[in-house]
Amino acid sequence: MKKYGLLSINIILLLWAIALISQSVYASFITDTKGHVSGRLSTVNLERSFNSAYVGELLLGQDSSTFISSENQPPDSFFSNPWRFCFDEDRYDEIEALIGRNVVVEFKTPKSNALLSCSATHELLAIYPVDKKQTLEQAQLVGSILSTDPEISRGVEFGRITNVIENKYSFRTYSMTIQIGSGGNQFRHFIMNDPDLFDFAVNCLKMATMVRVHYSERYSVSNRSGVSAMSYVSKIEVVE
Repeated sequence: MKKYGLLSINIILLLWAIALISQSVYASFITDTKGHVSGRLSTVNLERSFNSAYVGELLLGQDSSTFISSENQPPDSFFSNPWRFCFDEDRYDEIEALIGRNVVVEFKTPKSNALLSCSATHELLAIYPVDKKQTLEQAQLVGSILSTDPEISRGVEFGRITNVIENKYSFRTYSMTIQIGSGGNQFRHFIMNDPDLFDFAVNCLKMATMVRVHYSERYSVSNRSGVSAMSYVSKIEVVE
């Protein structure tokens, strides 16, 4: 009996060790991120996962529809519409009340342990309506580009900021996505080096205001996403 008892304890310890290693490996493949996303909250549903997590979906920007994009992605990114997030059951009433409205979602990745079984990658931190009555202290911000990669071209894009993300590696990097024009399914991704530009972009996203994004497109041999060119933001202007 003692032999079987010890065997059971050893099996339990082995399974526990495997679980810890698996969680560590899983986390190593997911970038530690925090960010903001803006769009119309279209769906909330209960997912029959291990912990019965809820999943919400945003249609990004305005007047967009379902699609999956695999081109011109920022590092460690997968871009799809609707954009999905996980949340606990105790927040259901709060979130259901916002269905059909234009909202801002604050999120983080990886998810907490309680939501690891949820199919969506991102965990909800906060959700609230877009505030178009909010005012900015300044209408534009010029930032710095900390890249020595050779410039291919430069230009300006007009649209609405839908995603702003802070990635945490050994140093912080920032990415941003805009919906080109006033609506539709054309989106463009950018990189930011400047934390002040990141904060300004977040404020513009919360207002769903139209902006002009000035950028420098540069060739990058170290881009892990396999994209040969990346667009770095140098200036953001609010369009009245």
